[in-house]
Amino acid sequence: MKQTIALLAVLASGSAFGACDNARIPAVPAIPDGVDASYEEMQGAREAVAEYVESAEAFLDCVQPIPMMHNYVVERIERTANEFNAEREVFLQQQDAVAAN
Repeated sequence: MKQTIALLAVLASGSAFGACDNARIPAVPAIPDGVDASYEEMQGAREAVAEYVESAEAFLDCVQPIPMMHNYVVERIERTANEFNAEREVFLQQQDAVAAN
């Protein structure tokens, strides 16, 4: 009986972590220049950054990397989010300037 329960637990965990078999650090998405970007480009970048953050966090959950790898991935997440937020701020300032004219 205990062997059956253990086998079921292993099989259940295998399906839960099946996506981790090919875990890789996701590629950083391109961030458009806030001065020249269209609304659609900024919206697409927002979605791409959100997906990137989610994928990078899933990578960390899957591989439980060594501390140096963990710090590298977290730093990439933060840098990407900060870069997007800076370009988003420029974009919003451009939109406000256009609306004021």
